[in-house]
Amino acid sequence: MATSTIASLGAGSGVDIKSLATNLVEAERAPVKATIDKKITTANNTVSGYSYINLALDNLKSAFADLKNQSSFSSITPSISQPTAFSVAPGTTATTGSHTVLVTALASPQRSLSAGFAAANTPLNVQAGQAAAFDLTLTINGRSSSISVAAANASPAGMVNTINQAQLGVTAALVNTGDPIAPFKIMLSGPSGAANGFTLTSSDGGAPASPVANLDFGDPLHPLQSAANADLTVDGVRISSSSNTVTSGLPGATLNLTGLTTAGGSSLNFTRDTATVKTKLQTLVTAYNDAISMLGTVSDPKSTVTTYGATLVGNSTVSFVRNQIRNMVVGDSSSKSGTVGAMRDLGITIDRSGVLQLDATKLDTALSSNFDNVVTMLSDNRENLSTYSALPAGLAGDSVKKLTNLMSTTGPLTTESRNATARISTYNAELTKLETRMTALLARYNSQFSIMDSMVGQTNSMRTSLTSTFSSMLAGYNSK
Repeated sequence: MATSTIASLGAGSGVDIKSLATNLVEAERAPVKATIDKKITTANNTVSGYSYINLALDNLKSAFADLKNQSSFSSITPSISQPTAFSVAPGTTATTGSHTVLVTALASPQRSLSAGFAAANTPLNVQAGQAAAFDLTLTINGRSSSISVAAANASPAGMVNTINQAQLGVTAALVNTGDPIAPFKIMLSGPSGAANGFTLTSSDGGAPASPVANLDFGDPLHPLQSAANADLTVDGVRISSSSNTVTSGLPGATLNLTGLTTAGGSSLNFTRDTATVKTKLQTLVTAYNDAISMLGTVSDPKSTVTTYGATLVGNSTVSFVRNQIRNMVVGDSSSKSGTVGAMRDLGITIDRSGVLQLDATKLDTALSSNFDNVVTMLSDNRENLSTYSALPAGLAGDSVKKLTNLMSTTGPLTTESRNATARISTYNAELTKLETRMTALLARYNSQFSIMDSMVGQTNSMRTSLTSTFSSMLAGYNSK
């Protein structure tokens, strides 16, 4: 009915009442809507701009984080003349230097092999025609433990599972030797080291008890393989180790023995891997320049970058962030050490255009002659120090703290972005109110114009009637 009513408007006056009402409403809506839309665009740009700044700062934080721990600089490169005999894993406290390693014996575990069985499920401890439960006694380094084998497990395979489930330090495995009569044998393996020899005896549960028939691991004094210690000499010092992983031979390093060295031993040289540190510092320089470039783009009114260009023109937070990260690289460290107190002492400086530059020659000199001081200046020799700690953390560690605060939920970037998001919600609510008001205005115009059109129609009808009456009267008069 409403549609039909509106469509009939203008019938009396000849004026397109519907278009007139719509145009009047649009004329009132357009400037208000344009103002609100502009505010929404600005707020959306603000959120987008802060998002990209956070991304750039996160990359910068990662670059600083790679330099904030003392272990970040423990890149020691080993060089071994006989690598088939051993490998080495330098730790965080390893130092440069040359060593000689002579390996004359490897640590080994005892291995004992049982007699053969026809099948993996051959019954053990057969009593009254069927397998019965029995007990095992395992003795390692003078300590004895009991293992109960249930009747359901009284077979070579079941015994292997029971020993492994006991987890007493000796493992069992069922091996198939391929023998045509009794191929299945139980292999027992203990821990490596001369002190870890073992014996395994059985009891059939009888009175008096006897060993389980056919469950024989041979002469315990002459096993398949005896437990033995590794024997090596490091820099003239003889070392005996129950394991082939030796941590006592070289301070700050672990030797992993894999074979024997030839007469005279193997040379082992530890050199400082400064290339890794240089790469980390170059990554920091790149991350800083990327962040500065990002801040310049978001605040440049002439930027043509479609995603984040000119999104934060005239924004004071951008200037604040720019000054904060600049101070991180030009300021003095909280942990000065010797002649190394800031990035400039490593050859890292800002040029006239604000770009961070790295002087490779000066950095090489600092790393070769003042390496420990460089580590202290950047990390304060800390390891995984909490960002909430008030202790000095070196230039890199302190920078991580500052960037964490900048990007935290209570930091300026998140706060400003959250405020902009809240404004967008407010502006959208204003648009909804505007549309509601314009709908009501259109209805009022349509109603008013309908009444006007009706009045005009009545007036036109009266005029037509009077004109007809006067014409008739004039015609009658003229005929007389």
